[in-house]
Amino acid sequence: MKSSLVLAFLLSTTVQAFAPHNMANHKMKSAIHASYVPEGLTEGQYKQIKEQEKRKNVGKNLGALGPRGFKSRSMQAWQEAYEKGLATHEIAPFGYREALKAGKLKKEDVPYMVRGGSWDNSDVKGAKNKRQWLKTDRVYAKGGYKKQQSASLLGSGPGFDWTGKRPRDENMKNNVVPGFS
Repeated sequence: MKSSLVLAFLLSTTVQAFAPHNMANHKMKSAIHASYVPEGLTEGQYKQIKEQEKRKNVGKNLGALGPRGFKSRSMQAWQEAYEKGLATHEIAPFGYREALKAGKLKKEDVPYMVRGGSWDNSDVKGAKNKRQWLKTDRVYAKGGYKKQQSASLLGSGPGFDWTGKRPRDENMKNNVVPGFS
C-alpha cells in the first residue's frame, strides 16, 4: 500500500511537470528591442555609417555572379585571341602605380583586371592599343555567359534550389537532386 501511494505521488508530479502552464495568470512583458552596435561607436554613429554604406551600394547587384570591377571577356574568347596572337598573358609590372604617376607607363599597358577597366581598352581615353572583338566576344557581351553561369556545386546547370521555391518536377527535370547538384 505504501509503495503504491509513493508510486501514485511520483506519477502525478511527473505528469504535472510536462503539462502546459496556465498563461492566464501571467502578464506578457513588452518585447525587448536590441541591436548590434560595434564597441567604440554610439548608436547614432553606427547608424550614420550604415546609411553611408547603403547610399554607396545603391544600384549595385552585390549578389551577382562573375566579375564586378572590370569588363571581362570569356575564357573561350581569350583562348581564341591568344591562338591568333591577339592576346598575351598579362601581369602588372612591379611598381606600376609609381610608373603610371611618373609617366613611364601608359594606363593601357596595365592589365584591365588590375586597373578595373575593360579588356579592349575602351575605358582608356586616347589608347592606341584598342583590341579587336571576336565573334565569341560579341556573343559573351550580349549575355551568352548567363547560359553557362551557375552557382551549382558541380559548376553547371540551374544549381541547387536552396530556397525551396522551385517546383519539385522542375528540379527532377534538371537532374537537381538535393545534396548532389
